[in-house]
Amino acid sequence: MLDLLQLKAFCAVVDTQSFTKAGRKVHRTQSTVSSQIAHLEQMYGTELLERLPDKTVPTESGKLLYDYAKRILALAEESVERVSELEHTLTGDLIIGASTIPATYILPGLIGTFTQDYPDITVSIQVSNSRTVLNSIRKRTIEIGAVGQKVKNPRITYIKLASDTIVLAVPPGHPWTRKKSMSLTQLSREPFISREEGSGTRAAVQEALKKKGITHLNTRISVGSSEAAKQSVKSGLGVSFISEWALKGDSLPVVKVQGLDISRTFYIAHSETGSKKRLIQAFKDWIRKHGPI
Repeated sequence: MLDLLQLKAFCAVVDTQSFTKAGRKVHRTQSTVSSQIAHLEQMYGTELLERLPDKTVPTESGKLLYDYAKRILALAEESVERVSELEHTLTGDLIIGASTIPATYILPGLIGTFTQDYPDITVSIQVSNSRTVLNSIRKRTIEIGAVGQKVKNPRITYIKLASDTIVLAVPPGHPWTRKKSMSLTQLSREPFISREEGSGTRAAVQEALKKKGITHLNTRISVGSSEAAKQSVKSGLGVSFISEWALKGDSLPVVKVQGLDISRTFYIAHSETGSKKRLIQAFKDWIRKHGPI
């Protein structure tokens, strides 16, 4: 008989390409996940996953089952949601994909209060860069995200979450800290710490610099989070554009760049289709009531 837990484990392996990561995602041991996959392969009489040296990928049969499994799991969750409507109680799991700034500095406090108002909703945050989060929404592996950039897609809707300013952080004791501001020419020569491709911060900085005719900086390293950028600056590896959210309570010096002001908005992004419309609507309504920040 088809088991929803086995389908969840199978989808988790396909999504993460790893039995170990899948186990963490579904809160099971790796051996349990392996056993669940083995039961599925026995039931269907075919190999569903191909174990490669560095990753696990679905076979053609696995790809077909994955599509059905996502629909079956979505319907199962929808049934829970619809039945709970009869009792006027919102319940279920809400997974929010979030870029590093919202995930680290904005969402935790908001979600803590949200779950006080909705104690039967369990919220989890998956951290990626903005591009990855939006791609996951498009692919419907998640239905809601918190991101620092938009993409044009008729199936994705945005509401404002928070405002942000991106500033130039420099190492303690850097000569620039003794000056009121620096020129764009000076900035382009200074060792620079960049965020990774797909980062909303990186996209906002590149767009602002491009408008000023600056297309290249003296980039020495690229890092995957604002925290890594801060630590790299503190270590004297270079200067970096960092969100003011990430610098709250931090002692890193900030320097003004002449003629450059980088502001942006963080958004709650969600798919117009999916099985968790009531949960998403409740979260959006709550954000509108208690924000934007």
